[in-house]
Amino acid sequence: MNAQHIERLLLCIAIATGLGMSTGHPAGMVAAAGMPLVCLMPGTRKAAFRSAFGYYLAALWPIVPGIERYLGQSKTVLAVMLWALAAILLSTPWTIAWTSKRTLYIWRAPAALFATVIPPLGIIGLASPLTGAGYLFPGTGWAGLAAVALLPGILLSMRSSIWRLRTVALAAALSAASYLLYPGDTQPPTGWIAFNTHFGDLSQPFRDFEAAQFIQQQADESSAQVLIFPEAVVPRWSKATEAFWRQSLVRRRKRGQILAIGAGLPATPTKNDREHLSDLSSYDFGEAIAVLNGIDSSAIHLRSRSPRPEPIDNTLLIVGAESATFYQRVPVPIGMWRPFGRTSVPIRLSQPGVLAIDHERAAVLICYEQMLTFPILVSMFEHPTVIVAISNTFWVDATTIPLYERTAVFAWAKLFQLPYLAAINS
Repeated sequence: MNAQHIERLLLCIAIATGLGMSTGHPAGMVAAAGMPLVCLMPGTRKAAFRSAFGYYLAALWPIVPGIERYLGQSKTVLAVMLWALAAILLSTPWTIAWTSKRTLYIWRAPAALFATVIPPLGIIGLASPLTGAGYLFPGTGWAGLAAVALLPGILLSMRSSIWRLRTVALAAALSAASYLLYPGDTQPPTGWIAFNTHFGDLSQPFRDFEAAQFIQQQADESSAQVLIFPEAVVPRWSKATEAFWRQSLVRRRKRGQILAIGAGLPATPTKNDREHLSDLSSYDFGEAIAVLNGIDSSAIHLRSRSPRPEPIDNTLLIVGAESATFYQRVPVPIGMWRPFGRTSVPIRLSQPGVLAIDHERAAVLICYEQMLTFPILVSMFEHPTVIVAISNTFWVDATTIPLYERTAVFAWAKLFQLPYLAAINS
């Protein structure tokens, strides 16, 4: 088989690996651990780029229908452009890492992997080969992660086929041993419970009011101490919202209950926005409270039917017996985080990755962050005792993205042997 045939075969393998990764199935994530091999084995730099580009195009295709659903069907061209741009950007480190001096791969391959994980590329660092580490080496923590990161470079740098086979056999034996020694998945802390909801688009009129009623009812009926609810189940937490929740929060404090609620908080306004933001009110809750109190809500309705946009922080809000706020570190680029946009959800890369809840240290991942690598790894440096993942996936329910998020979080939980709870709105 000549060099061109080998390069075409590697390209086909790269595309197949990417498609497997895109399914969100654990087997696809395990196969993706070999992605650096098929991207760096070709005999030319151009062929290496083609393999990496093919992998990322195949792995990231769900973002096209996802963006269409989020931004509208009219944005198909934009979705395709962003898909291609993300694939090109993530392929670049692998293209640069390619070399004809195979011994250099022992550090160049991990360096390329590192470049796709940390910001700035880490902000779009989807489909990372590291994601399946928990399925390959469960319970091994950083050692298992290092094995997945270093093994491709070690194999590529070896000149002897016999030693490559021996190294693969050793890695397989270590993987089998980690499964034999793995004590099983860790159970969530006692008294913690997560709720999945099916409210769909919570921006629809009165939908957030229904969600608030549901949360309060579940809290009243549950004996759990910590109750976790999905991302953005309260789209905007304002003074009006707080007034609506006041009596329920008093009951929570008396019972020692803690609610962890995905909520939008008005971000710190800019100088130009301050005068405008001071006049904003919460549409759904403001009108709902008026209706409940028998007040003519027409004035409220007319004023807030088309509220002018404001910057919102995407958070996990802790209320009840404890109070705290966890800010999403990486909102969805373009969809939520719009650099220089007035209504952009802020990106907060320096925010803590762990939040103290009920004497536990929770590594919180909000939706998009569950598909990335660096948010969870940064959180692991802060020694969490539980992983809490919240999502609002109604806009991508027709894609493989929700499954990918769940599978990825489960993989990290297995790798670091941590309990995890997931709360999803669909």
